[in-house]
Amino acid sequence: MEKILVIYIDIDDDLGRIGIKTPVIGESEVSQAIRIAEEKIPTDSDLNTMIVAYNIFKKMRNEGQNVEITFISGSEGSSLESQLQFSKKLDDVIKKVNPSKAIVVYDSPEDAKAIPIIQSRLPIAGIERVLVEQYRGVEETYVLLGRYIKRALSEPRFSRIFLGVPGIILFILGLFSLLNLTAYAGPIIMMVIATALIIRGLGIDDLIESWWENSTIMVIVSIIALISLIAGIVNGYFAFINLKTYNALTEFQVLLSILPYVVFASVVLFGGKAVNKIIAKDIKVWHDIFKIFSTVIIYYIIVVVAKNLEQNSTEVGLQTIYSLSITTLVLISVYILMNIIEKYKFNSTSAPS
Repeated sequence: MEKILVIYIDIDDDLGRIGIKTPVIGESEVSQAIRIAEEKIPTDSDLNTMIVAYNIFKKMRNEGQNVEITFISGSEGSSLESQLQFSKKLDDVIKKVNPSKAIVVYDSPEDAKAIPIIQSRLPIAGIERVLVEQYRGVEETYVLLGRYIKRALSEPRFSRIFLGVPGIILFILGLFSLLNLTAYAGPIIMMVIATALIIRGLGIDDLIESWWENSTIMVIVSIIALISLIAGIVNGYFAFINLKTYNALTEFQVLLSILPYVVFASVVLFGGKAVNKIIAKDIKVWHDIFKIFSTVIIYYIIVVVAKNLEQNSTEVGLQTIYSLSITTLVLISVYILMNIIEKYKFNSTSAPS
């Protein structure tokens, strides 16, 4: 007979906060978990969902089906971390229970992120989403509102938005008031809010958190590079407002005022990648070292070209074009040569002895 596993999903680890360690497997452990939840979170929707999952399990068992039940949680960390933890625990449950199908029970859109994880391991025979009806009375509304506010203040993934962004806005208002720059506060605040929406909407914060866990060096150099780019934009802005005439040459000078910061940001990023590859003993580290040298050389050439344009010298301009052509050919030649050496070394080391 097919063995069906009833899975209650708790992706944000609400059970862990009340002392229930998952995965919880089997009727006795599940009953104990429900009793703890009745004491600790009697009005929470998670308790209702746990009971629904348990009732589905008992009904199927009474019908003579081969069925087992489990409660599986993720973690309180980022969305990606929660899914990774859930995936690991699900694998442990599957090894112990050895089911052939699954019935999924959940109550929130956040929990629904675990469904594709389950589907990648087991055929899903059914999905039950539990929607708990809420009373509309004033008192119940305040209780519900208080619960959500507490969640927004205590859970990291919510507090970053509900506390972090308003905190930054208040800090900007206070700082600009002290500097008598309140006229600029509005646009800056709009940019902060837009940045927060972009970061949260595209999941950039989860990506950065995952990146930090895998490569702390890259996160540090990325922050340095971002600061450098912001400084470059500010420097370019001041160079632009100080222009007395507007033509192609003066606009080129504005770009030159930004360029050193862009070059520094690029060199820092390539350097961070090179350090990572050196630590990992990756032979392809030369790619990033080559990019650093190329960036510096190209920057030097652009600066020379700018000086020649200011002098308006045809002779010097021809020398610059000649130098630029030679440099480009040398860089391309070196890159091709290093690729050949890398492929030769890789083939020689990977060939069977």
